[in-house]
Amino acid sequence: MFNRLRQIVRKLMLDLISISSKPQVGIHILNGHYFSKDNTTDISMFRNQLMKLSENGVRFINFDKAVQMISEKNIDTDQCYVAFSFDDGFEECYTKIRPVLNEFNVKAAFFINPNFINGDQEYRNNFKNNIVYTAKNPMNWEQIKGLKNEGHFMGSHTMDHLNLNTDDEELLEYQVGESKRYLENKLNINCEYFSFPFGQFKYISELGIRIASHYHKFVFSQSNYRYYYSCNEKVINRRHFECFWPYKHVLYFLKSKKLKNDE
Repeated sequence: MFNRLRQIVRKLMLDLISISSKPQVGIHILNGHYFSKDNTTDISMFRNQLMKLSENGVRFINFDKAVQMISEKNIDTDQCYVAFSFDDGFEECYTKIRPVLNEFNVKAAFFINPNFINGDQEYRNNFKNNIVYTAKNPMNWEQIKGLKNEGHFMGSHTMDHLNLNTDDEELLEYQVGESKRYLENKLNINCEYFSFPFGQFKYISELGIRIASHYHKFVFSQSNYRYYYSCNEKVINRRHFECFWPYKHVLYFLKSKKLKNDE
């Protein structure tokens, strides 16, 4: 009940403060998880969100292009560029999100937990009920290969979506390193992208960041969004959004960004 009330209050506040929102120039990576919370949202809502963003001056670019521009610090632009990524690999990433992205000819990154896909029903039930708190099922490998074949990008999200705030090197090596190896072998790709579960820095240790950076060219958070980087430029920051949010709320979060945290 408390969480539901908090969500209602948050929406009302965002409805009010986002009335006059305009997108700010820069390179924005928006990171979502699923198409809708309750599976009742029509596909037109995400389509309308992207149409309205486009009409308000947002230019969509492929995920790899956004990462390249950020990593090269090529951010002196008069455009508001937006790229997309999606964590956890839920089935609706393929069945509902993919068709809309393809309509707008924009390629996103999808961060995968291999054991969620391979797990038996008991594993999946625990994953859904106690880790990601949603009843949604994962994509299968054929759907993931379909995304790859259409030009979308695959990244690692650990084997089991665990909290990486630990100095257990063996655990980190398995969750980070084995996930990369598994995806590369399964999908015949070079897995350069890693996003750590839960997105906030309280969920990953310094050792975890070092290991993730060792295995992957790019590591992504879902924190400190007003800055392009964290952790001495080892981590690129993304901004949380979901496909069912009102477009004005998304516009509100497309704020100006800085290369360094001067605070």
